Amino acid sequence: MYTSLTGNTRKLAEAMAETLEVEAWKVKEVSAVDSVDLLFLGSGVYGGRPARSMREFLRKLPSLEEVKIALFGTYGAQPRQLDTMASLVQEKGGEILGRFSCKGRDWFALGLIGRGHPSPAELEAAASFTQQIRDRAEKLSDQESE
Repeated sequence: MYTSLTGNTRKLAEAMAETLEVEAWKVKEVSAVDSVDLLFLGSGVYGGRPARSMREFLRKLPSLEEVKIALFGTYGAQPRQLDTMASLVQEKGGEILGRFSCKGRDWFALGLIGRGHPSPAELEAAASFTQQIRDRAEKLSDQESE
């Protein structure tokens, strides 16, 4: 699940969803999260925070106890939104397995900053991160069921 105002984070979400063979969902299109063991959450950084729609979505979620979470996003200067997202997830009891971030093209600077990002190499790195998180989540699930 993701929010993307400029399309940068959407590109990451789609690369990750393809790796998992699932569909990437915009948080604005999701009203509830039921029966999920692993959740990928992504946002760009806007004024040092995740998009408002992501913050609102996370605040409205019920308990995330026993849910494994991976955070991802794009940024212009620093990926500070991931810290806010991590705090909101941890308040709900979610277990964060990892974070991934890369530069995004900054459309607020007329697209002149970060041109070419996320790059094909960064999208490949996002796919690799996704596979690592899935493997780690499966391993933890196997250990918990023993």
